Amino acid sequence: MTFAIRTYIIIVIAAICPAFRAMAANAFKTDIFDLESAMQYCNETELEGPEGIWEFVEDETLVLLKKEKRGGKDYDIIIISTPDCRLKPGERIGSLQRSAKRGKYKMNLFVSRNMGILTDSRICLAEYIDKEDAMQVHPMKLKISVRTMWFLPKFWRSLRISFDNPAAELPHGLLRVYPRNEPSKPIYL
Repeated sequence: MTFAIRTYIIIVIAAICPAFRAMAANAFKTDIFDLESAMQYCNETELEGPEGIWEFVEDETLVLLKKEKRGGKDYDIIIISTPDCRLKPGERIGSLQRSAKRGKYKMNLFVSRNMGILTDSRICLAEYIDKEDAMQVHPMKLKISVRTMWFLPKFWRSLRISFDNPAAELPHGLLRVYPRNEPSKPIYL
């Protein structure tokens, strides 16, 4: 092996190592990997706003909403447990960002993985409902309607067909698991 080839290989390796370190830093690993450590975090930390353990009801995924460490006022969404084998406990899968209106947040959730790193986030509205200790998620919707009745004769324009699915109207979102906001009970004298 000549000196030029050896030098070239050393330069390539030296250039790749910082890139791998940067990828590892962007993975946002935390020290919370299970329900016990998440509950310990909730007990030892003064929680504010939506911080706590939540469950995505539709897919039985437990997450921890935790104030971000990067100096901002947003919250990280960290996996505690999930039936999805592609997600690992302790992995940051998104974030909640405050808005100007109290109780409404912009939720970013990662939907794909590239070279082991979660990427390509989707944005939706998360609305905190204090009485129910729940957070409803309203995704972006695209609605297109074409009025095909204009192409039909007058008799067929009067015919209207509609389908009603009550299950489709159920709200999607998260339920708080820990710490629950218990309603205050009056003390009778």
